[in-house]
Amino acid sequence: MKKALSLAFALLLSAGCENSYSTISVKYRVRFTCRTDIAPFNQLSTPGRFLSVRMLPDGSLSVTDPDGNENIRPLTQKESSSFTLGLGGLIIGKPLFDTDASSVYAFDLACPECDLQQCRLKTDLSGNAKCTKCGNIWSLNNGGYPVETTSGKVRTLYRYPVKASGNSLTVSN
Repeated sequence: MKKALSLAFALLLSAGCENSYSTISVKYRVRFTCRTDIAPFNQLSTPGRFLSVRMLPDGSLSVTDPDGNENIRPLTQKESSSFTLGLGGLIIGKPLFDTDASSVYAFDLACPECDLQQCRLKTDLSGNAKCTKCGNIWSLNNGGYPVETTSGKVRTLYRYPVKASGNSLTVSN
């Protein structure tokens, strides 16, 4: 009896220590495909380059690189209705110090702490993303973990699964 009680207590303790955040998010729907051999998405082959992708109110696709260069592409009605870009858009890029040369990360462009569509992150050349509202900063090169916070415990960025096939890249959950 004592052994069973000890085992139950140990299981209860280990369940309480589990990380409450999943690496891959399913909170917001994502469905996006691009060709990585065509600009501006050809920048995704460069380690440390992260592109911000979002839909504009007129249905156009906006892609901004970390230098601030914005590429706006009008979409057909069919294309526009086929893309779902999470809460605030996507941040897509290849980590700077990744051991797997084919890895590409995709994060939500919205701040996970503010959790509002209009609270988008601003990326920089060092591979960080900062919320202009709460001031928290996350490392895009390190899996979206917080590097500077204005409050206590801050969750990681919402991250989405990425599949690459030839020159095609798909972000989908």
